[in-house]
Amino acid sequence: MKIRINHNNVWLLIPLTAFAIGTLYVGSSYGPVSAFIPFWASIFMLLTCLFVLLGLDGSNVDDDNSSQTSGQASNQSVLVAMLWITAFVGLAYFLGLIPAAVVYTFCSMYFFGGKKFLTAAVTSVTLGLILFGLFEFILEKELYKGVFIEGFA
Repeated sequence: MKIRINHNNVWLLIPLTAFAIGTLYVGSSYGPVSAFIPFWASIFMLLTCLFVLLGLDGSNVDDDNSSQTSGQASNQSVLVAMLWITAFVGLAYFLGLIPAAVVYTFCSMYFFGGKKFLTAAVTSVTLGLILFGLFEFILEKELYKGVFIEGFA
């Protein structure tokens, strides 16, 4: 396998790498329990950025025409991903983190992943229950509940 640097994704990888390094830096000041999730999330993000930059994702970057077409497609994919992340942040702000994660997971699986409705619904609800159980009962931490829920409570 020949490793080739994929220059099409560099502009996307620069802010992602900076964010991962920033999260590592900020998370290093947390206690040992609190630093666990930011530390490993940052490590996985850095490894993913490295795989994409080095072209280890299985894509072929040799053909000029296909790379130009895939460059346009990847730019559109980046914009769609940014829109989805912005929608997730908006949902998390208004509804809370767990309902936003459930909606985000369902929409990602059903609309973009091509999964069946029942599979996407069961997986997203299961994720919500796992997140709720993990944070409420195991970690005993309350996640952000959202503007609407905190406004009514």
